[in-house]
Amino acid sequence: MMSRRKFLILTGAVAAGAILPAQISAKTQFVESAEEVSAKRRWAMSIDVSKCTECMEEFIAKTGNPEVKPPCVVACDKENNVPEFKDKRIDPQWIRIAKLKLDQPSINPREFYMPLLCNHCEYPPCVEVCPTHASFKRPDGIVEIDMHRCIGCRYCMIACPYGARSFNFVDPRKGLKEINPNVPMRTEGVVEKCTFCVHRVDEAVAKGENPIPACVEACHKYGKGAMTFGNIKDPDSELSKTLKDNMPVQLRANLGTDPHVFYLKLGGE
Repeated sequence: MMSRRKFLILTGAVAAGAILPAQISAKTQFVESAEEVSAKRRWAMSIDVSKCTECMEEFIAKTGNPEVKPPCVVACDKENNVPEFKDKRIDPQWIRIAKLKLDQPSINPREFYMPLLCNHCEYPPCVEVCPTHASFKRPDGIVEIDMHRCIGCRYCMIACPYGARSFNFVDPRKGLKEINPNVPMRTEGVVEKCTFCVHRVDEAVAKGENPIPACVEACHKYGKGAMTFGNIKDPDSELSKTLKDNMPVQLRANLGTDPHVFYLKLGGE
């Protein structure tokens, strides 16, 4: 039975979330107004599934481990302080590698691998259901979680159609060998997920450079160059050109979330 103290804390948090606007942390503040940012920047990612499959098959053959973590996942974990626990039931994952096969073998009879991560939706259901506004979408499209507002209700996990969020059943520091001081540590009892390496994005924008998330950097350096990140509102960006030259697929697009992770060559070459 919930104590009176816990009940007051919970109801107070919910009430505060309903009254106050979503907290804007220092890393989400821009020199431009929110309208200006929204008008000229919208971050997104494309993933070439055929290259991902080639990369995974090579690493599996090399290591003999069918669950080997490819460079993109290793880099993401290290960059963003994502812990690793032997018990997979409590192991947070910002990128999961799924092994799939189309139900129409005439299109592609082979099994293939594809990374699954937060899709940073234009209309994120996780944001809609959050009672404390801990989940919020920035003007540039990146969906974030304010750890200090998160009460661990996990409504966002239920609402997310991509299974992109993880709950910290234990302190993440117990599953880390080293900590990147550039990324805030999460705590036990809160939800976490991919942020498109938002700290890298903000630093690059401040310098007038093109941002590169850790997974994309590692994919091009150690993998097959399957991932592309950029500003979808810039027609001259590498991402825009990649999407124009291919037939991108959005996962579960029928739900109306407008996900901004685009998959290429799902049907093979």
